[in-house]
Amino acid sequence: GKGGIGKSTTSCNISASLSQMGEKVIQVGCDPKRDSIAMLCHGMKPTILHTMMERGESGISEDLVKSVMHKGFADVICMECGGPKPGVGCGGRGVNLALTALDRYQIFDQYDVTFVLLDVLGDTVCGGFAMP
Repeated sequence: GKGGIGKSTTSCNISASLSQMGEKVIQVGCDPKRDSIAMLCHGMKPTILHTMMERGESGISEDLVKSVMHKGFADVICMECGGPKPGVGCGGRGVNLALTALDRYQIFDQYDVTFVLLDVLGDTVCGGFAMP
């Protein structure tokens, strides 16, 4: 959907509600603006891609993924993929790298996750996302 219509707010509310019902929830912010989890974590948090670049790493390690996992409201596990500034690069590429790392390191299994919410950006980015 279009930007500013409440996708992130809705995702946060669903994540918190599911967690309060006893589910183990991870919310992954997939927008380069990195504001998806701000409501759950009381502010902006470092992203997977920013942390990778800051450390000078060429890939996403399991340690890096775990370092950007934050416990939010109602114990929701929160993380942001990150990406380039608008108009600079492909936001979908960052999301793909991050989600591939979550799968490779079996993060969802390690934390017994029952629900994963992907808060995606509202635009089609480099063929990465499209509205349903």
